Amino acid sequence: MQAMRSLIGVGMCMLCLAMVYVYLLSGVQSNAEAPTLPEGAGLAEKYPGDAGIGSDPKVVFVEDFEVSSLDELKKRWEDIKNIESMSLSDDVPFGSVGKRSLLMTHIGGQGTGAHLYRRLLPGYEKLHIRFYVKFDKDCGPIHHFFRVGGYNPPTRWPQGGAGERPRGNERFTVGIEPYGDAWRWDYYTYWMEMRGSPPRGQTWGNCFMWNQQPKVKRGVWQCVELMLKMNKPVTERNGEMALWIDGKLVSHLGSGFPKGKWIYDKFVPGQGGQAIRWNDALGAPERFTVPEGGEPFEGFMWRKDENLKINFLWVLLYITKSPQGHVSRVWFDHIVVAHDYIGPIAKR
Repeated sequence: MQAMRSLIGVGMCMLCLAMVYVYLLSGVQSNAEAPTLPEGAGLAEKYPGDAGIGSDPKVVFVEDFEVSSLDELKKRWEDIKNIESMSLSDDVPFGSVGKRSLLMTHIGGQGTGAHLYRRLLPGYEKLHIRFYVKFDKDCGPIHHFFRVGGYNPPTRWPQGGAGERPRGNERFTVGIEPYGDAWRWDYYTYWMEMRGSPPRGQTWGNCFMWNQQPKVKRGVWQCVELMLKMNKPVTERNGEMALWIDGKLVSHLGSGFPKGKWIYDKFVPGQGGQAIRWNDALGAPERFTVPEGGEPFEGFMWRKDENLKINFLWVLLYITKSPQGHVSRVWFDHIVVAHDYIGPIAKR
């Protein structure tokens, strides 16, 4: 009898271990509550007008464009494309102590835009990236925009990979974009478990706010802040991503939150019902049903190699469809990269 009890005890322990193993493999905390993130005032509150914010020990990098010339600006960035389309402007966000911003100008039929790129070394597990942007009222639809992510090894120039799913040891990229004619904010994300797009399962950047429609306001400055947190350990889907517009949290995704459903390469928060995904094994679409209100988001496995970290900043203006001669202007200012939430410029 004692031997039988011992065997039963061992069997129960093995069953419990198996259940834990399956749970860890899933990488998803079912119905997990999203951690509370700050809104409104942040680190910038201690530095009215952003004066001296670069001296804060939690700040990694600052670009306020307070330079005397573009030649001076070139010293702070490792790769610059089409500097001829850039100029220093005296149009700055309200409350700024600065006198200059960077203006990128695109003319239809004359190239696809411009960029500034630099590494964020040595690489980080979690970062907040805040920037101010202003789109001219007549600005044409933008194809791709601001980028943050990681390359392994880090490079002094942006890499390609459009339409290719990352392998998990060499790169991941998160874009923040004003989507086309809709002029709404969303992500444009590449990582090792990204979803395929119709009609053939191609892997273009995934979106996560398709039904939330946070509007891009043209003609005024907006404060945009992105948070990225790497998965740790690299075998779990506990990476996170969040977005603030003018100090208001508009999106936060992680292991088990929010609820929603996938429609190919678009995650739709708060919705259940009929869903569809591309099945790589079948080489075809797969339809399925999600419970009302959606099912928990699985979280991000940004990497499977701990050497892949957040290590680049790419200020990008990429326009591919603009009438011949049409002028599109975009201003950038007050870029801050920090370990903690930054928030909008504090009043002086």
